[in-house]
Amino acid sequence: MATKTFALRTEPHVAEIGDEELAFHPEIDGDDYLDAYQEILDARRAAGDDDMDAAQARDVTVATRAFLAKLMLPESAERFASMRLPMRIMLELMEWVGDLYGGGRPPTSSTDSSRASRRAGTSGTAPSRSKGSTPARGRSRAS
Repeated sequence: MATKTFALRTEPHVAEIGDEELAFHPEIDGDDYLDAYQEILDARRAAGDDDMDAAQARDVTVATRAFLAKLMLPESAERFASMRLPMRIMLELMEWVGDLYGGGRPPTSSTDSSRASRRAGTSGTAPSRSKGSTPARGRSRAS
């Protein structure tokens, strides 16, 4: 019988934003992660996909901030509550925590739709054909 060992992370994940550091829980229970993510889905569903107004977009942002705060250690969540961040940082944080806790895919996707894994071996290590030692043709010699 084969044995597979799984390691649990014990050190927090840290996001550096400017001079601030936000510490995220080392590991998140799958159900807790899904429950927190469901709040974002509910806000998006309530806002609709095509006709979202500013108030609905704000509701989605509030749900996103709440989701991220639930994944943070308490002292970081408190600092995060008063931080004003550009939307691009919020989106990057969402992508990052998805990679940390969700294996790089949205929590609602199945493993069937996950990204293709990289092929085994190394890529790009063979010498380029264009860098051979053959002299260039068609050049005239200086007289």
